[in-house]
Amino acid sequence: MFEKNLQDLVKGIRSTKGDVTIYISQAMQEIKAELRNTDPFIKAQAVRKLTYLHMLGYDMCWAAFHVVEVMSYERFAHKRIGYNAACQSFTQSTDVVLLCTNLLKKEFGSTSEYEVGLAINVLANIVTTDLARDLLGDVLAMMGSPKPYVRKKATLVLYKMFLRYPQGLRLSFDRLKERMEEPDVTVVSCAVNVICELANKKPKNYLGLAPQFFRLLTTSSNNWMLIKVVKLLASLVPEEPRLARKLLDPLATVIQNTPAKSLLYECINTVTTALLYTKKNDGSQPRNVAAVVRLCNDHLRRYIEDLDQNLRYLGLVGLSNLMKSHPYVVIEHQELIVGCLAVDDMTIRMRALELLSGMVNPDNAAPIIRELMRQTLSTDGAYRHALITNILHVCSVNKYANIHDFDWYIHVLVQLARVPGNSAAAVDGSLLSSLPPSGSILGSSSSNLMTNGTENALEKRSHGVEVARQLIDIAVRVKMALDLVRYKKFTMQQLGSQVNMSRNS
Repeated sequence: MFEKNLQDLVKGIRSTKGDVTIYISQAMQEIKAELRNTDPFIKAQAVRKLTYLHMLGYDMCWAAFHVVEVMSYERFAHKRIGYNAACQSFTQSTDVVLLCTNLLKKEFGSTSEYEVGLAINVLANIVTTDLARDLLGDVLAMMGSPKPYVRKKATLVLYKMFLRYPQGLRLSFDRLKERMEEPDVTVVSCAVNVICELANKKPKNYLGLAPQFFRLLTTSSNNWMLIKVVKLLASLVPEEPRLARKLLDPLATVIQNTPAKSLLYECINTVTTALLYTKKNDGSQPRNVAAVVRLCNDHLRRYIEDLDQNLRYLGLVGLSNLMKSHPYVVIEHQELIVGCLAVDDMTIRMRALELLSGMVNPDNAAPIIRELMRQTLSTDGAYRHALITNILHVCSVNKYANIHDFDWYIHVLVQLARVPGNSAAAVDGSLLSSLPPSGSILGSSSSNLMTNGTENALEKRSHGVEVARQLIDIAVRVKMALDLVRYKKFTMQQLGSQVNMSRNS
């Protein structure tokens, strides 16, 4: 009756002044003594306290056998303490896990759905290859339970078992597919979750389920399940382009009708993925593409106009995806995106900068560069570094294809050369990952910053070097152009002289 419970242990730790390890060492000795007690209540409380200390970083692998003992107790309150301790402390190298096989088999046959659920939960946390192989049959049997609670748990644990025992997927895939035809929507949602997680690795293996997922898309009203379904269909589109054309109308219907912003965004994201594959064999687009693009474009604009910074960021990401298939649509948002450069959130500014860089063409290059130059002169640090990098890139891409007036661009380069703190070495190294991912002109692209020492090379290289290189390059190109003009003029004069001489003769 004088044993300390968990509340006493926590109070003692919090009230201890000075070195708390001395108090915990004393508590650990008391726990070891309590574990030798035959009273189930005392032993369960000892395991409970030990689990708490394990969460603070203290080892409890030495007590693994005692945990299994508590797991085997008849009383549910004690059993739950043991199962919780196993979830917290057992690893793949814990020897006594093998002792859990028969214990879990026994629990799976319990008449209490909560005891069965508790056993399934611990299996998900401690599953090993041997446990997955030995208990797969029992889990498949529970998938046919008359209780939806048990069917849900059994369906979900399959994913963890497949990770440890991949051969089990082939043995049980048909049973998993059957759960998608369930009348209980919660069980269907669990099956969809498992298949979605599996499809992340190899989407092609699940193309055969496309009809079932398409049916769920058009008939289900469960938003969370629809989000999973939409994500899975997005992963299947690159494997089966014909699916892209079939998805446009039902996704557009969901976009028009759903009030859930999370589902709305996932549908837009899937549409932008599908639009990359909608072309027919003759190169034409389906008739509904234009309307779907306009629908997504309008909703993304509302996201960007929203005061919620998270929604604004998602809108910019969505426009980036839409720009891959329909760049002309994004250009109409130029002023809105430029406005995002003035917000305080750095991630939004970087996304807007990336979008602007991708939408530059010969017609709008000058106003966009002027705005980027204005930003460059009024900011500093990593953001200025990214601005200068983007200016130099979009102007020089494809041999200066976006530049009409080279006198104007030379003036821009001179202004950039005068920007203080123009060296990449002056930029905070922790923010270098925010450089634009596409074709950086300062050495390798930013996607390779963390490989082959590129990051160090980038830090040492100054934008001034690139400005000087472009000035020389432009001078050479202008000289070559002038020489070519002179040569053509000289050639025409020679031809004219020869024609006159032939006429006179």
